[in-house]
Amino acid sequence: MSKCTLNVSEFTKDAFNRFIEDGDGSGEEFRIKVLSPALKQNDSVTVNLDGIHDEYGSSFLVEAFANLIRKSGFSYDELKQKLELTSENARWQREIWRYIDEAKKDSEGSILRR
Repeated sequence: MSKCTLNVSEFTKDAFNRFIEDGDGSGEEFRIKVLSPALKQNDSVTVNLDGIHDEYGSSFLVEAFANLIRKSGFSYDELKQKLELTSENARWQREIWRYIDEAKKDSEGSILRR
């Protein structure tokens, strides 16, 4: 079983940009270049959320985590099985899973509309 740990603070200390064109350290860049490849290559990925300068921007979190479902082709069940979030701030973990839950509902709704 392959495992890896990612530290967001090694990618950026200011986690608030959504898109790559918004500047360095965006959620989109983290998802595309770091998180998505790690999830594809490993059975288990732990993301350590601690060590950033301030708070996470919701735009970073949605783009990095929820859009694993909307844009990167991961299923909700796959994320529940493979993705682990760690932090001293439990609110960040809850917020990310809430965004992932919303993406799951969005994807289920789009399937029903077809």
